[in-house]
Amino acid sequence: MFSSKHYVPILKWKRAEQSALKVLEEKHKKHITPLLQFVMSKGKPGDQREDIVVKFEEQLPKIPEKVIEVWGKAPIFIDVSLLYTTPLKAKALVAISQGGHDLGGVFIPIVHLYDEQKIKEVAYSLAKKNKCGLCLRLICPDFVDLNKLNQDIANFLSVGKLEEKDIDLLVDVKEAESNGNKCSKYLGMVQDLPNLTKWRTFSFASGSFPEDLSAYKLDEENLIPRVDWISWKGHVTGKTLKRKPAFADYTIQHPIYKEATQFYHPTTSIKYTLEDEWLIMKGKKHRFEMYLGSAKLLSQDRRFYGESFSYGDKYVALKAKHCDVYLKNKKLGGTGSTETWITAGINHHLVLVANQVSNLS
Repeated sequence: MFSSKHYVPILKWKRAEQSALKVLEEKHKKHITPLLQFVMSKGKPGDQREDIVVKFEEQLPKIPEKVIEVWGKAPIFIDVSLLYTTPLKAKALVAISQGGHDLGGVFIPIVHLYDEQKIKEVAYSLAKKNKCGLCLRLICPDFVDLNKLNQDIANFLSVGKLEEKDIDLLVDVKEAESNGNKCSKYLGMVQDLPNLTKWRTFSFASGSFPEDLSAYKLDEENLIPRVDWISWKGHVTGKTLKRKPAFADYTIQHPIYKEATQFYHPTTSIKYTLEDEWLIMKGKKHRFEMYLGSAKLLSQDRRFYGESFSYGDKYVALKAKHCDVYLKNKKLGGTGSTETWITAGINHHLVLVANQVSNLS
């Protein structure tokens, strides 16, 4: 399906992320296969867990059409592991994956090695019925005992009556350590898996964007090394790997999802991806005008990629031009919201990384 010169961004199914995908140009989409993680909605004040589940179930029939609206009918990975209950996960996996297939899309279900049997059965069934295969997502605890891991993978294939060529293998180590050693460790370990070259595709995921921006300062240049990217690039450009993986990351978001953070008000900060770093232009909570000042500074920075680079960059340039107008008459508004700035930041990141991986020598 794709080689190592490909990008698998891991995104929550939220409006900002949806918008970031929707405005991608086809020339960039061809180098990308997104992984969508479905999460529970916030709900309204007073809503109980059961109320939120019911509302999510009511939305399920509309999701496949929305996914195709924002991405098209090209392959996309579907992960329901962050939903509340096993019955809900199973129901969602069927509704989304089958619904996408019925509309002409290629929705590939994701399963973890130690998922509940019900989830595995659903994934096996969808893989065979729709001839789309599935994606096996391995995480760090799976590698504690390599002999057991190999046995469990063999059993997984046997029970599902599938072969490696039917399955996309994704190794996801979540948080990358600042020195890159964690990525190196697991990239090395996965090379010892039997039949590594036979899997349909092979991707390696990690993330190094911080959980929050509390350690960074206002009115200063804050640069964060993209350890996930730097480590992956160092390995795939070498000659030690039996099979080179495609690159997967969590864009400009922390790899560990915490539901409670949905209720926090983030700072009005711009997160801008550079070649090997992220530039953080930190703002304050509820001070939306700071977006405009930061946008103006960024648009004048030599590291700015230019408004024609991506939708996200065009958005930065537009807000930069609006800065002086806003300062003269704040009633005009137009600062952008948390959602629109997340869209811009993710879209820029997607385009930059798609270019990076596809042009890697």
